[in-house]
Amino acid sequence: MKFVRKLTIALVLLCTAAAYAKEVTIDDVCASLTSHPVTTGSFVQEKKSAAIKRPLKSYGTYIFTKDGIVWNTTKPFKSSMVITPTSIVQTQADGTQSVIDNSTSQIFGTIAEMFSALFGGNRAALEKHFTIKTVNTAEGWSLILTPKDATIASVMNQFTLSGTASGGKVELSSLLIEESSTDSILYTFSDQIYKEVLSNEEKAYFTAK
Repeated sequence: MKFVRKLTIALVLLCTAAAYAKEVTIDDVCASLTSHPVTTGSFVQEKKSAAIKRPLKSYGTYIFTKDGIVWNTTKPFKSSMVITPTSIVQTQADGTQSVIDNSTSQIFGTIAEMFSALFGGNRAALEKHFTIKTVNTAEGWSLILTPKDATIASVMNQFTLSGTASGGKVELSSLLIEESSTDSILYTFSDQIYKEVLSNEEKAYFTAK
């Protein structure tokens, strides 16, 4: 009987806690992403495509700021991609660069604006280009962004950001980019470090052209 009573109390407490748990909103996510000027960490990229038999994985580090994002791939091949509101710069291991002016490409411009809006806490800019759906589960939260523009939708079906929430702290753990019904890119984030300023080495990514 004592066991049954304890189990009943535990279930009641669990259900009560769940009932009063605060659901994560888009404002919570934006506030969390902008609460630290700089976030760095590691990522694993997993690319799936109908054209390849098995997923392709790559590894590296990232830098998130309100002014831009850096994807620094270290394995299997070194490269870097710097996304800012005005351009996307990709650098290969041999130093070869390709630069895309966002003003000349609607697709890349919208992608750059999306990242800038996310890490700048600009909800209005996000809603300008995407329909946003918030999903809360026992495992965490997800923001599903579906492009409103037909041109963007033709190459990218949707973006899904997912993460966890605990003790009022909202964290981003993954980004899924669905290019089509069969092709997708999943970024899984870990080892997050929150900082106030960029190091000189990190600043170099944004100044090198």
